[in-house]
Amino acid sequence: MTPEEVIRMNTDHETLSRNLEDLKYKISEAHKTVMSLEVVTTNRAAAAEEALDLYGNLLYGLGLSPPLPPPFENIDLRLELNTATANPQQLLLGSDIRKIIKPTLNSVAEMKRSERADIESERIKVDNELDQLSLECENADEEVREIEKKVTNLNEQADDLRDVCLIFSLMRHMSQSYTIDRLLNKSPW
Repeated sequence: MTPEEVIRMNTDHETLSRNLEDLKYKISEAHKTVMSLEVVTTNRAAAAEEALDLYGNLLYGLGLSPPLPPPFENIDLRLELNTATANPQQLLLGSDIRKIIKPTLNSVAEMKRSERADIESERIKVDNELDQLSLECENADEEVREIEKKVTNLNEQADDLRDVCLIFSLMRHMSQSYTIDRLLNKSPW
């Protein structure tokens, strides 16, 4: 071998050694990145599971788990996370969120708002009727108090009349007695 070939071989060896070290470092960094991304993916999958559980509980709590009330009885709003798939399109199982779930939830929310508005209108109507009845009861109570006052006054007047009649009756009785005594006694007085 010639000295140039030896030098070239040594240079190639050094270059290859540096490339090998660079590749080992890049593989190590890639492995660290993969591990970090696995942790992030696991955490995000757990958070997504929690969000879907909360969503499912809300659906159940609102009475929106199958079967839905008409006109939505053929729609299933449930969603499921499929973390075992390699295809991102199959990660979330269920009806299409943009085309079915969101419009359906918006329609249900609008129906609930309308029902709530109807109930609020009915509540206001009942409150007004209750206020009217309360006012009528207050007026009736006032009339009863006035009548009670009049009855009390009439009873007092009746008592006074009885007293006057009793006195008049006594006076008349006394007057008759006096006349009879005078006749019997034949006294001038």
